Amino acid sequence: MSSCDLSNARFDTKMIHAGHVVDPVNRSMAMPIHQTATFAFDTVEQMDKAWDDLGYLYTREGNPTVIALEKRLAAMEGGESCVVTGSGMGAVATTLLSLCRKGDNIVASKGLFFHSDILLKELFEKMDITVDFVDFKNIDEVKGEIKDNTSILLFETPENPALSVVDIAEMSKLSKENNCILIVDSTFAPPPISFPLSLGADIVIHSLTKYINGHGDALGGAVIGSKKHMDIIKYPGMPCFTGAALSPFNAWLILRGMETLEMRVTKHCSSAMEVASYLESNPHVEKVIYPALESHPDNGICKRQMNNMGGGIVSFWLKDGINGLSVREADYMLCNKTKLFSIATSLGEAHSLIQVENDDMLRLAIGLENHEDIINDLKQAFSIFD
Repeated sequence: MSSCDLSNARFDTKMIHAGHVVDPVNRSMAMPIHQTATFAFDTVEQMDKAWDDLGYLYTREGNPTVIALEKRLAAMEGGESCVVTGSGMGAVATTLLSLCRKGDNIVASKGLFFHSDILLKELFEKMDITVDFVDFKNIDEVKGEIKDNTSILLFETPENPALSVVDIAEMSKLSKENNCILIVDSTFAPPPISFPLSLGADIVIHSLTKYINGHGDALGGAVIGSKKHMDIIKYPGMPCFTGAALSPFNAWLILRGMETLEMRVTKHCSSAMEVASYLESNPHVEKVIYPALESHPDNGICKRQMNNMGGGIVSFWLKDGINGLSVREADYMLCNKTKLFSIATSLGEAHSLIQVENDDMLRLAIGLENHEDIINDLKQAFSIFD
């Protein structure tokens, strides 16, 4: 078996073959797990050469299973290089710590994941790096906050859990006009939904824990972009020095999950669309938010930027006053009545999840069950109000 040229391969083929190497010693077809903390040498000279050549010495600095995952992730996004980390937050922190300098300014979205929001407010402002939070749906507001020392524009799309869709191409143009690095957290819209680098983003971040791993059993994060930007993160080795390195076992789990990424994400999206459509017709529901619905204000961007796939998250509000209940009380009753859904916080895994947000929004992370069974479970839960 010779090496496979993937330059013209389709996405699903790349997700199976990119980074895959048959074990040269035992000819194992499955990717080996190099589950080791350190690497041994026959001679001191061999170890010296490994130091000089940036070879494998200690897993926190590099590991063959982890490197295979980085290659596949770069192929996934069409990037030149990738850095993986122990979690999605590790990816965010590692990227910003590597690229920012004292006195820099970051313009960040008000719609960031709240842990990213806390990171910027609690850590970066202590480092004399100012952060301005704006609505990235309003390009004039973003323009108004860009300063001479602004180095980074940072946003998520779709945002969590409001599911607003930011126009990446529009923000790319703005970032280039102002010599800023455009960083997009695309956790809610992984390939094949969206390809931020092809739309002009400089760097794309993913929480691998979600759709890309897909089974809810491994934490991980990824940063993907040009070799120039990734080298700043890799050398001298920010994931290594912050302790944000990914374990070989988790890397192997994520590699395995990526082989079915396209079919899983497609199923998440099609089922979520069915659920969103059902909820729009439910008399107890006040409002449904799902980017692929025609009623969503960003549906046009979704069609253009997300291949008209809305992702696997559906958010909605119940009407106030159902049977004399407050919205919050009704939220709790509905969640507790579900049977197929698990009350948990995450997304992109096989099981469907439900949770109540702070503003009385209900967030559904649609899993891989049959969409009719998901809808039937919601119907029986809604029957508590009859």
